[in-house]
Amino acid sequence: MKNDTPLLEVKNLDVRFAVRGGDLTALRGISFSLDKGERLGLVGESGAGKSVAAFSILNLIARPGYIAGGQILLEGKDLAAMSERELRKIRGNRIAMIFQDPMMTLNPVLTIGTQMVEAIKAHRRISTKAARDIALDKLRKVQIPSPEKRLDQYPHELSGGMRQRVIIAIALLLDPEIIVADEPTTALDVTIQAEIMALLLDLCEQENVALMLITHDLGVVSQVTQRMLVMYSGRIIEQGPTREIINDAQHPYTQGLINALPQMGEPGARLFQIPGSMPSLKNVPTGCPFHPRCDFATDQCRQTMPEYVRSGNVDVACYEVSNLIEQEKRMQEAGS
Repeated sequence: MKNDTPLLEVKNLDVRFAVRGGDLTALRGISFSLDKGERLGLVGESGAGKSVAAFSILNLIARPGYIAGGQILLEGKDLAAMSERELRKIRGNRIAMIFQDPMMTLNPVLTIGTQMVEAIKAHRRISTKAARDIALDKLRKVQIPSPEKRLDQYPHELSGGMRQRVIIAIALLLDPEIIVADEPTTALDVTIQAEIMALLLDLCEQENVALMLITHDLGVVSQVTQRMLVMYSGRIIEQGPTREIINDAQHPYTQGLINALPQMGEPGARLFQIPGSMPSLKNVPTGCPFHPRCDFATDQCRQTMPEYVRSGNVDVACYEVSNLIEQEKRMQEAGS
């Protein structure tokens, strides 16, 4: 019998930053789920709230940020309500994280082997030799050449692509159920990016690990993920199966992101650009936060935030979409 409870479920998550002059809301009413072995993409421009959403899951938001409301349920247990001690058992063990820049993650004065062994021994009672054997096995899994030699090297002795492979190996050390990857290939050149993403995808499929991929690259999302969330100004504005959204985006913002892809334009023509920019947390507009940049905005969009409507298998927060769905219903009713 199939278990219908998601592995991870985020419900109405609010994250705020306490600053002078009042709190700033970084995430507002975020809700999504992640099943075992599923690959989920979080997409949006810089400042959309993608990384804040990722850090919230492991309660890694630095002060003055804090979780103001909502639940983050890992198999029904609320991570947002756990103590720091309880969270330590989850971080790196059941949920692992891959950060943007490997040089910020790896300790420059410790060898790769020392860092990997320490990570294992923090969670398991195990001898140093047994921990080193596990570390060696994981380095082989991420296809690092001469893994025995790499264990005794320091981070600066490895190339950027090699360091990112080490980071993936560290994420896999304790056989996690979820990997949260925050722009894992940003610091790498294009050919290495493709290699690393293919490696991460293969490993997740082999180990049945759920992947939450945070990126602004729709091309990567379309190749790697099964479902995607599109974020704008701290809200999820569209979510559903990746293929369905890429092939037929409903929200004007998602359409703009897809139209801005280089392959969507004519050769030699100027690339499409969404006018304007993401609002700052201090100046989030009332109503739909995208309305100042939207060609379809009405007074309704400027005054109140739209509720989600279902279009196919996709949930969209847009009055233009809900009005079109209502029109279609009326036409069908009139025709029957």
